[in-house]
Amino acid sequence: MHPCDGIQHRQNIIDASVIRSRLPVTLTRVPVFVSTLCRVRQGEKLLQWDDRQMRAGPQHLILMPAGRELGISNIPGPHGHYIADAVSFPVSILRNFSARYSQQIMSHSGVLKTELCVRLDRHTTQAWDQLLAAINGNAPDALRTLYGEAVLLSLCLGGQLGPLLMGRDDPISERVQQLVMGSPQSDWTVASVAQHLNLGESTLRRQLANEGDSFRDILEGVRLAAALQWLQTTSRPIGEIAGACGYASASRFAVRFRSHYGLSPRELRAAI
Repeated sequence: MHPCDGIQHRQNIIDASVIRSRLPVTLTRVPVFVSTLCRVRQGEKLLQWDDRQMRAGPQHLILMPAGRELGISNIPGPHGHYIADAVSFPVSILRNFSARYSQQIMSHSGVLKTELCVRLDRHTTQAWDQLLAAINGNAPDALRTLYGEAVLLSLCLGGQLGPLLMGRDDPISERVQQLVMGSPQSDWTVASVAQHLNLGESTLRRQLANEGDSFRDILEGVRLAAALQWLQTTSRPIGEIAGACGYASASRFAVRFRSHYGLSPRELRAAI
């Protein structure tokens, strides 16, 4: 079975997707593998992290840092639908930004905030609109990066970029995630991943364990995250998405999806 068309993970490139729903949707334990900024166009998003929660609407920009696990509710507005834009920022973009604007980051480090919902100001709104226009207009990658860095810089100057700049200190986990995200349907094993990373199997297992992680958990987390995105952004059949995410059985995929997110793929699709 071929991978789904639609939003694909592309390393080192800022990309965007549109999330829509006509019914309220609540998802538990949503993992974030690539740092993402999200803005609701219509409706509201209820975000839960740590012991906090916040409702975000069109006046907010939502920061979703890689390595977080969030509770998310998408709530349609009075016009009947929930619509939001989500823009992913690969780790290479964030690292290059940190190196290029280290002086600005340091000068605002004393006022860094940790909130994941940021109220938009005029400059950040303008930068965000330009970034979306560049992505939707299929602008060259260099221009996407330029407009993306304008959004990051505007957040930085307001002391709001802290959550996206906090390192996760898990380079092996991150490398495994990035590898699997490039081809979630592949028959990944510890041996094949270790070979790609030029590591021994026992070394890979040990380093993941030292980081409090495991190959099995990373593999399933990435596959379920890819399935969630495809279910929300494409019209492909659920069974095809299951196969594209590496599940031989659609029924087993549905069980694992419900166990992780709190609702079945069919229930999610019915709400969209």
